[in-house]
Amino acid sequence: MAFATGALAGERQGAFSVSPFVGGYTFDGVQHLETSPVYGLRLGYDLTKNWGVEAVGDFLATDGTRSERSINALSYRLDILYNFMPDGPLVPYIAVGGGGITYGHGKDGLKISDRTTDATANAGLGLKYFVTDSIALRGDARQLFILEDPKSPKFNWEYTAGFTFLFGGKTAPAPVAAVPAAEPVPVPPAPSNQLTVTPSSITKGQSATLTWSSANATNCEIQPGIGAVQPQGSMAVTPADTTNYTLTCDGAGGSAKSAANLSVTTPAPPVPSGNLTVAPSSITKGQSATLMWSSTNATNCEIQPEIGAVQPQGSMAVTPAENATYTLTCSGAGGTAKSAANLEVVMPAPPAPAPKLCSPTVINIHFDTNKSAIKPQYHDELKKLGDFLAEFPQATGAIEGHTDNVGSKAANMKLSQRRAESVRNYLIEKFGIAPERIKAVGYGPTKPIASNKTKAGKEQNRRIESNFTCNAK
Repeated sequence: MAFATGALAGERQGAFSVSPFVGGYTFDGVQHLETSPVYGLRLGYDLTKNWGVEAVGDFLATDGTRSERSINALSYRLDILYNFMPDGPLVPYIAVGGGGITYGHGKDGLKISDRTTDATANAGLGLKYFVTDSIALRGDARQLFILEDPKSPKFNWEYTAGFTFLFGGKTAPAPVAAVPAAEPVPVPPAPSNQLTVTPSSITKGQSATLTWSSANATNCEIQPGIGAVQPQGSMAVTPADTTNYTLTCDGAGGSAKSAANLSVTTPAPPVPSGNLTVAPSSITKGQSATLMWSSTNATNCEIQPEIGAVQPQGSMAVTPAENATYTLTCSGAGGTAKSAANLEVVMPAPPAPAPKLCSPTVINIHFDTNKSAIKPQYHDELKKLGDFLAEFPQATGAIEGHTDNVGSKAANMKLSQRRAESVRNYLIEKFGIAPERIKAVGYGPTKPIASNKTKAGKEQNRRIESNFTCNAK
């Protein structure tokens, strides 16, 4: 049998097909059935050149591998095909589908009373070779999934060969002789141009450079604010605000535009700064210290407390009665700046009492913070004072209590009084001194002898001072 050759078509949209086939069928090993011939027919329809559907039916007869029983099987399913390279003579494809298979026994195996039916699914591939526009040789391979138990399907194989006959469908149109194209009428070349700006961002008051070029143009202009320019060139620009420059060039072939954006930023006003110092940083009450200050980028300055507005730079003397923290505040367009200086004011030491007839005894006793108990280490010092008072019964004086500045002034005044009375009572009880000879006075933090800014200074300020004089009998 000979087939015509030449320009052979492949699949055709809308075509019906009939495909008889013959092949082999192999069962899953657990079914214990012999591989056997299979015969069948496919009826198909091409939805498009690539997609098609087929109804498939086939029949086979086989024997058991462990018994002499004979089995007849009728398989039927619906497949969906996808064709690769559908326009050529060689068309590979893939297929998926589903259906059922009915088993019967012996000669009358397909009687209703003797048969069983299982659902099936399948997937596979095939190849068609068109020997004419409507006849193709065909080979297929399918794996069938027997869903007797969907959780444990059986795997069967079907491999067949046959023919496909196409009927109807859309055929490729006959080739039409090309009409020679008319000779094109030359048109003038279209203009082109380019505009750039460097740098693309400046601070207000700075300059940037516009650079441009063009081709096939006779007239060019740049806007805004520049106007007509040569087809190529460069120039400096200093806009006050962000500007989008546009280069427009015209020629016989039309018009071309190019744009460049120049961003202009306004600089932020400078941030003010201020500096305030005091010299010396510690004075005795009644003395003076000098405040000195300077500032930059400021229009208004003031010093607090109690001074008020000042010039941006200057100096002045201050005589505070107690510790003070001075703050310089300067403001300008860029914001506000502050600077502070601390001035410590120390109380002057009390003058030494003038002795009369005998020398006074002066001792120092120090206490822990917020305590009035006498430490044992000062008992010997108190014994010296007790012996002095016993030796000079005419001597009279005062026990003075002092504190550091930790806590409120009122609390420290009470604490210093308790400390003085603690020493007075100790002298009266231990040495039998007459109570009227000794006074107890609390000065709190008002008479420091050292700086309260340090631990050592605070310890020195937590003290007892005794001042006694001897009067003539």
